Amino acid sequence: MYDFQPFFRTDRLNHARRGSTGISGKKRYIAALKTADSSNLKRDSATVSKKGGDSIAKVENLFKSFMKEEGLRCTQERLFVLREIYSSSTHLDADEIFIRLREKGVRISRATVYHTLDLLFRFNLVTKIDLGHKHTHYEKAWGVDNHLHIICLKCGQVSEATSHELAGMMQTLCTERGYSLGNFSLQLFGECLDSEACRQRAQKIQEA
Repeated sequence: MYDFQPFFRTDRLNHARRGSTGISGKKRYIAALKTADSSNLKRDSATVSKKGGDSIAKVENLFKSFMKEEGLRCTQERLFVLREIYSSSTHLDADEIFIRLREKGVRISRATVYHTLDLLFRFNLVTKIDLGHKHTHYEKAWGVDNHLHIICLKCGQVSEATSHELAGMMQTLCTERGYSLGNFSLQLFGECLDSEACRQRAQKIQEA
């Protein structure tokens, strides 16, 4: 009925860094980088496998087509932003995308990152999501199932869940009001039932 998919530890830490643990944003960012183990980073890179690479190539062609229809240039910098989102296993904000690309040697400005994200959202290639912070995160929208996010307000853990019943209910709500259902991404906020594991995750971030 419900398919819950916890995110990698790197993702949970990235979101917890601006959560309600009382840690400064800078310290949370450093904690996320230190705590992310190599296996998670390798798994993130491994998403660009042959299958993943084919998927990215298809969404790139869609992006280029949309840009051409709008009379806009699809520069390499804009494609780098698209690839970063579609090859990542985490939810990213604009600054995280900017930092990742600069660390890879890509010469890109923050303004280009923000403008590209606006275009990708406009073309329904990314989804904007609120994870309880004062800024927006982005995730891929093309080729993925509609889903919801469950976020712990204490430790920042994020899990994804898909439900056919929920999708059917959303479709009914749209139809009754004269709409056709497109993509949706919902956020639920709560606290982990395993309070001890939750406390340990939050403490690990504070000590990192």
